[in-house]
Amino acid sequence: MPMTVLMLQHISRRFPDTRMPGAHIPAVEDVSLRLPSGEVLAVLGPSGCGKSTLLRIIAGLLTPDRGSVLYDNVPLDQIPLAERGVGMVFQEGALIPHWEARKNIGFFLWLRHRENEVPERVRRIAQITGFGMEALLDRKPRQLSGGERQRVGVARALARDPRIFLFDEPFSNLDAKLRTQARVELRRLLNAFPVTSVYVTHDQVEAMALADRIAVMRAGRLEQIGSYQALHDNPVNLFVASFIGLHPINLFEGHAGEHQWLGPCFSGLPLRGDLPSDMRVTLGLRPAHIRLAAASTPGAVAAQVETTTPFFAERHLMLEVIAGETRFSFATPIDSGIRPGDTVHCAAESAGALFFDSGSGQRIG
Repeated sequence: MPMTVLMLQHISRRFPDTRMPGAHIPAVEDVSLRLPSGEVLAVLGPSGCGKSTLLRIIAGLLTPDRGSVLYDNVPLDQIPLAERGVGMVFQEGALIPHWEARKNIGFFLWLRHRENEVPERVRRIAQITGFGMEALLDRKPRQLSGGERQRVGVARALARDPRIFLFDEPFSNLDAKLRTQARVELRRLLNAFPVTSVYVTHDQVEAMALADRIAVMRAGRLEQIGSYQALHDNPVNLFVASFIGLHPINLFEGHAGEHQWLGPCFSGLPLRGDLPSDMRVTLGLRPAHIRLAAASTPGAVAAQVETTTPFFAERHLMLEVIAGETRFSFATPIDSGIRPGDTVHCAAESAGALFFDSGSGQRIG
């Protein structure tokens, strides 16, 4: 299967603001990135951050106001539509409603007089995913469940020998069990057909499961690109630190002292010494970097447990606690026996401390 190097150079796109004549709303702002051949990139961000607009620009469905999209160093607008080889899977599957699944899957092959290849394509996809797709071929979209429609949509995109594979939150309308199953099936397909792919989602688990790298977007801009582990452990700013993580990061307001952070909780953690005295600094601690400690432990904080939430698969108990006026959370073993109303002592692991300029939000340590 052909593979393509995808490159975006300073892509920007704005839309008219219907509330203010003559004004425009930025949807994508100066986005540049490069996807090596066969890489899967997940684009992650909150609703309205520009993810889907960026995907449509990559597909050629929208023209950027500025910048260029290149497939193998050739500008997209110089590639004839029939030769772009873009396979897209949308939220709703976007199947033609009055056609059976067989015809939906084979449409592009039929256009090229290659409809005889459809049975083998379907057999191969079914073999890889482990899903019996042959049973769906004679059904129309209205006769298919949401999960089945999406599987047909993926099969249709693969059937056209795509150079670029684009996904716009394809599993967001499925229930949790189906979504998990569909992710596993898609990962198998992407391993078997290593097509350069962009996967738009708001689901971190989906991004982790499917992507080689993750791009985090906010307000039309790329904030950071890297592996999930890199984004989790080394965020460039408060937004990425707060957005990435299956459990929310704890944030504590304080200021710089002499080689240490000073604040209401965990005061005294080591901090770089070149910062101005009394500079406002936000400390970030993920729940995994706070632990139970003896009351006599230097820097230990006494806190009252407000709520406890068990996570049975992970075998831990998430505690929501309050110390003075500061609330934060951390995990303990599920059999710790801690209950709401108990007083606990906890300490921070300095190796996991993240420091941010409270004004700009940028990482400073």
